[in-house]
Amino acid sequence: MGWITAADVTVALGATTVIDVAWLDQVVPAADAWAQRKRSEAGYTDDPAIAPSSDVKLGTVLYAVALYRERASADSFASFDELAAGPVVVGAMGQIKRLLGIGRAAVDAPVSLTAARLRRMSYGR
Repeated sequence: MGWITAADVTVALGATTVIDVAWLDQVVPAADAWAQRKRSEAGYTDDPAIAPSSDVKLGTVLYAVALYRERASADSFASFDELAAGPVVVGAMGQIKRLLGIGRAAVDAPVSLTAARLRRMSYGR
């Protein structure tokens, strides 16, 4: 069990969207794994079964929605705008990163780094 479910992503996609369940079943665990890996790389220690906060959960859901909508697209989710002049930068990734708290240094260093610093400091005395 991860931070998000297919039901979370279905709600975010909206009631008017016809859901491809097979694709959704691939997107949800991929988004969940990505979000957890990025948080870990940023120095957070999170429970893999429970989202650490509602904003982190929402960021993970939004990333899953982005993956779902980008199916068979080269660079962003598909659009059928007749006047489109090329790929449109949507900007959702910045919001996703803010919600997940990634793309910046974590406030607290992981315990292993703190312990290593303390050891180094005690040898210098």
